[in-house]
Amino acid sequence: MSVNYHAFQNRGYLFANHEVLSQQWRTAFAGYDPSRISKVLQLESDEDYLYISYFQTPYRLRLRDGWLEKKAGDSWTEELYFNESMSIYHLLHYTKDTPLIANVWVPNTALEGAGAHNRNMPDPLLTPFAAKFSGKSALLEKACRELGGTKLSKGDVSYQFTSFPQIQLQLIFWDEDEDFPAQLQVMVDRQVTDFIHFETTGCIISDLLEMLEKQVE
Repeated sequence: MSVNYHAFQNRGYLFANHEVLSQQWRTAFAGYDPSRISKVLQLESDEDYLYISYFQTPYRLRLRDGWLEKKAGDSWTEELYFNESMSIYHLLHYTKDTPLIANVWVPNTALEGAGAHNRNMPDPLLTPFAAKFSGKSALLEKACRELGGTKLSKGDVSYQFTSFPQIQLQLIFWDEDEDFPAQLQVMVDRQVTDFIHFETTGCIISDLLEMLEKQVE
């Protein structure tokens, strides 16, 4: 099974609809003391909230009850989706006291603990995305640029994106040719599990791909 499978399965699901899991994480962060994580990740907090940025969008954790909120226009909303919620909770939960960034890029399927997936099965996130942009590399380039990616010189289209300030993603796309179908790879830092669980990478990748797809809708 792909490390990206659960993120794919939970696309489009509101986190609150996963009643047991959402209650579990809210309870775990109810009355949360943000002092350690604020220092490690250089996050701002006050007596009511811990503030965090995810793909350049402001979020906040309500300290008294563990609810996550997202900035929506001039207000805040609790209507968050599964993948974005788990990405934030996991960052706050799994980040080590002295996390490292290796600056060595690997596919998230190559992370320690993620090696049990079947390499012969199409990836549930990457394969459909590559097919969607097959023969449309210029359209993908435009979407990456509009989403604020930093252009790289790999493949036919490649950009680097910031999910959390400490977690970067490199998207590399090879368009179809006479021998091979379009292919996509998303790379993460080899030490990313100093910040999140290896399966969290699937949630973050899924959110990135969904945002890129929305750029061309």
